Amino acid sequence: MPSIQADIDACRNEYIRQRRLEEFVTQRELNRPDTRKWQVVLLFSVLPLPLFCSLLILFLWRTAVILKIFVFLLLILSTFELYVRFCLLQAVQCYQHYAKEETRRRCMCVPSCSEYAIICLKKIFPLAVALIKIRIRLYRTCKGDDYKLDFPIKKMNAEFEQKYFS
Repeated sequence: MPSIQADIDACRNEYIRQRRLEEFVTQRELNRPDTRKWQVVLLFSVLPLPLFCSLLILFLWRTAVILKIFVFLLLILSTFELYVRFCLLQAVQCYQHYAKEETRRRCMCVPSCSEYAIICLKKIFPLAVALIKIRIRLYRTCKGDDYKLDFPIKKMNAEFEQKYFS
C-alpha cells in the first residue's frame, strides 16, 4: 500500500513540476541581441585571412622544419577554434534577433535551444564537444510534448531548480 501512495505522490510532484516549467517557458522574456546579418556574413567570409597570416609568419620565421610544422598546426587549430566559436556565437545571436516569436517559443526546454547553444559555446567545452552537445539538444532532447529542464552543465540544473522551484 505505501508504494501506491509513493507512486501517486511522485506523479503529483511531476505534474506540479511540469506546470511550473510550462509557466516559466511560456512567460519567459526572449533575448533579442543587437546583431546584423551583414556582420555574420562578413565574419564567415574573413576566415582565410587569419590562417593566411599565420602561414606567412611561419614561412618568414627561420627555424627547423619540424618545429615550423608543429607551430603551424597549433596556430591553425587555435585560430580555427576561436574564430569558428566566435562566428557560431554571432550566428546564434543573429537567429535570436531575426527569428519570429512563434518559432522561438516552440522550444519546450529551459534554457531555450539558442540559449543552450550560447552557454555551450561560451563555457569551457572544446568546440567539438560543444557542437555535439548542441546537436544532441536540437535533435534528441528538444522533442516531445514534455517541458524539460536541461542545462549543459548539471550543476546549473540544480541551481535553477533551487532558485525557481524551491
